[in-house]
Amino acid sequence: MNSFLFKIIACGIFCLLLSQTVSAQARYRNNFRTGVGFAYIVEGDNSGAIFTQQYTRELTDRLNFSLSGEYLSSSRYDQGKEIFTSRKAFVMFDASLYFDLLENDKFTIKIGAGPAVRRRSEVDLVQGAINNNSGTPGTTADEHFIHNRERDFGGKIVLENDFHNDNRLFFGWRASGYFYNAGSSIFSAGLTMGYSF
Repeated sequence: MNSFLFKIIACGIFCLLLSQTVSAQARYRNNFRTGVGFAYIVEGDNSGAIFTQQYTRELTDRLNFSLSGEYLSSSRYDQGKEIFTSRKAFVMFDASLYFDLLENDKFTIKIGAGPAVRRRSEVDLVQGAINNNSGTPGTTADEHFIHNRERDFGGKIVLENDFHNDNRLFFGWRASGYFYNAGSSIFSAGLTMGYSF
């Protein structure tokens, strides 16, 4: 099943690249961007850094398709106990459609949404007894570190702004919201830069 899904995705990307017409080559319909930002995880009051990689293909004058991969690392430090009471690492992937709200020679403002999947690894310090003794003892007898590794499905909403300094290079900012069927929602804001080709 996974091999079949990979072949369909690879074929779709190949067809998107082949669909570039001669008149559109001067407009550089593909771009690749990288970014770094601040992320806030709602549950547990965690914050950390998010790193993004994104490929985007312009489908029409206002509609774009993108594939993204993100890595988020976050933690929470307890000053009183002098230990980290929470550590989280997320690897996230999504496919989104973007719509250009405003576009001119100097900047572009886009809004986008699409399905997302993530793999999360979490270590959290909890108070009280745990059900199956699967935790690691904490600093006191009634504290335990709980380890979770889960896969979640959900969606992503993005507001993005790009500033163009020439025909190929651009930089900008992005605000994103990630919502999943389990685990916590994530909000992030960061800076991006990219190259059109």
